[in-house]
Amino acid sequence: MVTIVLATPVSVLASSQKGPPAKEWTVLLYWCADNNLEFAAEFNVATIEQALTSDDQVNVIVLLDVYSVPGVTIYSIVDGQREIVSTWEEKNTSDPSVLKDFVVYGMRNFPAEKTMLIVNSHGYGWRGICEDFTNGDLLMPIDGMADALAEAKAANRGRGLDLLAFDSCNMASIEVVYELRNSVPIVVGTESVEPYDGLPYEMFISDLVRDPEMTARELSARLVDEYVLYYSSKKDYDHILNYCQDFATIASFDMSQVDSLGDAFVQLTRVLENLLPEHAKGLEEARGYAFQGNWNNVVAGYEWMPDVYTLFDLMKGVDNDLNAAIGVFEQAFDNAVIAESHSERLGDSPHGLNIWFPPSLFHYDPEPWPWLSQFDYDDIGLDLVAESSWVDCLMAYYAS
Repeated sequence: MVTIVLATPVSVLASSQKGPPAKEWTVLLYWCADNNLEFAAEFNVATIEQALTSDDQVNVIVLLDVYSVPGVTIYSIVDGQREIVSTWEEKNTSDPSVLKDFVVYGMRNFPAEKTMLIVNSHGYGWRGICEDFTNGDLLMPIDGMADALAEAKAANRGRGLDLLAFDSCNMASIEVVYELRNSVPIVVGTESVEPYDGLPYEMFISDLVRDPEMTARELSARLVDEYVLYYSSKKDYDHILNYCQDFATIASFDMSQVDSLGDAFVQLTRVLENLLPEHAKGLEEARGYAFQGNWNNVVAGYEWMPDVYTLFDLMKGVDNDLNAAIGVFEQAFDNAVIAESHSERLGDSPHGLNIWFPPSLFHYDPEPWPWLSQFDYDDIGLDLVAESSWVDCLMAYYAS
């Protein structure tokens, strides 16, 4: 017999119970596995259960939405085993309001000195994340995620997350990071595809158990190092896509520096626009080099997203004003990076963030592909797209 625990509104829960004493860390895992990643979610939860050998100073709270079973279950990992702490009716986990409710619920009922949120699902860079098959095959928009995290902070009396980690493909995009700049102080993600194993949970959960007093910045750097180590040393590739073997990329970012990065990007694109289409061939060659690996989707996604640093770095020498703008951009980029790591096989091209740069106007506006055509790059609500001249650069490139 299964006992169903009805979900109580977050505000009622918070006001009616004081909760346990605060620990050093709470790790909130938002698993939108209401898609074909259900098997990966189970693998990862089981890995966490083994790694969390002590929960004295570390809470691990998992929201799990799977495709095969209606409803949403929230677990707490206690003594190496998952325990149901709440069940919710079926939710659209691509809806930012559901993410907000979970963050508020987790921070109020499992308080800690530091809180990390991990979002796990399919990731599509600027298009969004958290593909929910049950509820229209929709994605959570990035501006909606930014608003949700800001609302969760306000609902929690100004106390927000300390660290956001994407356990998803392609989410380390300059468009994504800039959109989230005011929502969370540190972001970790990969600009590339991510194997099904996801983040190295066994490694960094064990780190937190051994050293729960580490800061969010220290944890983000540890996560970056261990991600690449995990995939470069892995011998059993039975459940990892072959083209992902040892092609790992990941970085963590200080979001307090991202406003300056955005300002530098805006200025760079304004200068670049005036040089196109005369120098379109050079931009094309730079774009080609900024993709790495055996498939174009190794770095960074089949959505055509090359490494943004390498893309612009290879445009040096075209024009003095452009050289200066690229230099300012690269300095701002370096200031924003806390830690970056990638497989040696990728050489020196990856730097941590991708940018959308499809090869043609057809790929930019793919009307024949119904699912993709619902995402309009220059009208999806992203700040960096609206503030910069990048779309104008693309149109000038396509017209050349």
